Amino acid sequence: MDIFYYWQKLEQDLKNGHIGYFGSNTAKIVELKERLPKRLWVFKTPRGMKGTIQLVGSLLVSEEPKVAVNSGFANLVFYDPFSLESVMFADSDTPERIRDVSGLLQYSFHTAFKSNFGGDAGLQPLESNVVRSLDALSADWDKVQMLERVKDRKKVQPINPFVHSSR
Repeated sequence: MDIFYYWQKLEQDLKNGHIGYFGSNTAKIVELKERLPKRLWVFKTPRGMKGTIQLVGSLLVSEEPKVAVNSGFANLVFYDPFSLESVMFADSDTPERIRDVSGLLQYSFHTAFKSNFGGDAGLQPLESNVVRSLDALSADWDKVQMLERVKDRKKVQPINPFVHSSR
């Protein structure tokens, strides 16, 4: 099981270096975290394309924070922004790829699409069959390590720079 995360403020968070965790004030994130997910699959709605979804990244979940966290959220899930397995898809914004991802997920997350992924609808379990489909769909897409998308990488420093990141 992995986690579907709708990242509303993707560009703003990358610009400000707010990475390494996702938070929620509801218990849903705790329930998902207890199921020991391997990855967070990150999505957003492409500009001007309401009713569709774009896969923007796949991030390796971590049990503990890899960067300093300053969050007002009650519940957090951490990911390793330094891992080579934490990637952003460089070319996921083509109409064909958006259509493929939307088509794959609309049936599974019909209610989330209807609510435009607001609140807990933007946080869903991704069962193994959907994860396999996403892996297959994105296998040949261009990928970049997540930190390559962060505008000011000086803002993202490991808690302990002598500990190797998970790979």
